[in-house]
Amino acid sequence: MDERWIEMLRSFILACYEGMFMYLVLAIVMCSVLVVAAARTLIRGRDLDPLQYHEMLDEELAPAVSLLVPVRNSEDTIVQRISCLLDIQYARYEVIIINDGSEDGTMRRLKETYDLMPIQSKVHYSRLGQETAQINGVYQSRLHHRLIVIDKAYGGRMDSLNVGLKISQYPYIASVGPHTVLERDALVKIMKPVMDALPGEEVVACSGRVDLMAPGNTNHADSTDNGARRTGSTLFVMQTIEYVRAFLISGVGLVRYNINVLLFTAEVFGVFKKNRVLEVGGYKRDDQVAHMELVMRLQKHMKQIRERGRIIYIPDPICRVEVPGTWRQLCRQRIGWHMQLASSLWTQRSMIFNPAYGWMGMVSIPYFILIELLGPVLELGAILLFIAGIGLQLVDINLCIILALLLTLYGSLLSASVVMFEIWCSRKAYTSREVTRLLVYACTETFWFRPLNNISRINGMLQAMGLRKAEEKDSRHGLG
Repeated sequence: MDERWIEMLRSFILACYEGMFMYLVLAIVMCSVLVVAAARTLIRGRDLDPLQYHEMLDEELAPAVSLLVPVRNSEDTIVQRISCLLDIQYARYEVIIINDGSEDGTMRRLKETYDLMPIQSKVHYSRLGQETAQINGVYQSRLHHRLIVIDKAYGGRMDSLNVGLKISQYPYIASVGPHTVLERDALVKIMKPVMDALPGEEVVACSGRVDLMAPGNTNHADSTDNGARRTGSTLFVMQTIEYVRAFLISGVGLVRYNINVLLFTAEVFGVFKKNRVLEVGGYKRDDQVAHMELVMRLQKHMKQIRERGRIIYIPDPICRVEVPGTWRQLCRQRIGWHMQLASSLWTQRSMIFNPAYGWMGMVSIPYFILIELLGPVLELGAILLFIAGIGLQLVDINLCIILALLLTLYGSLLSASVVMFEIWCSRKAYTSREVTRLLVYACTETFWFRPLNNISRINGMLQAMGLRKAEEKDSRHGLG
């Protein structure tokens, strides 16, 4: 290669080193600050009486909620799922099952089990402002007055949520994910911030912490029961560590600084104020755009009409979600997540670094772009740059090794510390074997799980950019 080109390449790599070093310092500082902030918040709330919620159970003034549950080809599991939803402890709520063009016996099973009667002519439809797939029928159960069933043509999950939104009768709606099991007191917990709002405050969206459930353990709905987590799967343990860290850093940590944003937990179980969702036009029909995009639109809308709408994340467990049980399912889930993240951020790109949208525009969205979206690319890029630098004799090999070890040590210690904090702070009963296993796996995460995870996330970004062919969507990819 020409000497001039080699010199330009060296200059480029050195400039990249400086940028990468600044990024690493920024990421480490942000993560450390958020972890400390989250720990302080949880320590202050640790001694609160968990029974404080029970006073709301018989409270007739508690805001009523419509649970929106899209289903498709769920003949084998639909009855068990509805039984859990009808068992929720809350004063006023309705369960709206939206049958999204199932091709199996889902609708027949619903009619046989719940003695459905048609009520389509009595329904008061809300104005949504966008078309939905054809509604074939609306039914109410003669056995359970809370249960409404909508039979519609296939239109996708977001279209089903829009149909449920149009037919729901209560002021708050809650979307329930396809593999979510709600705690019996989930509505009590998630609606308490709404009840506690001060005069002049408005809670437009709320979500909370998600507990994991091993594949096949769908009967557990008690947050204090560890049975749903008892499995010998390494994959499950690694996902547990990952969720605990995300819960502390991106959940409680961001909310500690009033940086209102909901993560993918809203996809699993999130409550929204119905009139505000209708004002922003409901859910986007594109299934690649996540609930996160809806949250950003709500935040944007409240800023534009100059009203204060709070978006809240609560640290209490509200539901459990079944996680992928195989590497293939995990990869497809992470690809789907990253595609949704990229699509949501791109759709609302006008908010990026826009001071008109406050903390959301100046801090939350840039955080998600730099740390969550571009993090995997930058981590992989750093490895390639070090290799190129060694080849061109630009860097000291010993210095590279020491730096890599320090970063690995930081990642391992961060994971181990959040796991230890979770064990100390949680009301769940961990055995010594479970604690040891979590700590050992947390210390190894940086070496293998995170790099493998990053490959799937980069794949998802490339698919979102149209640089790779999108894979067929897997119906069992957990949260995504």
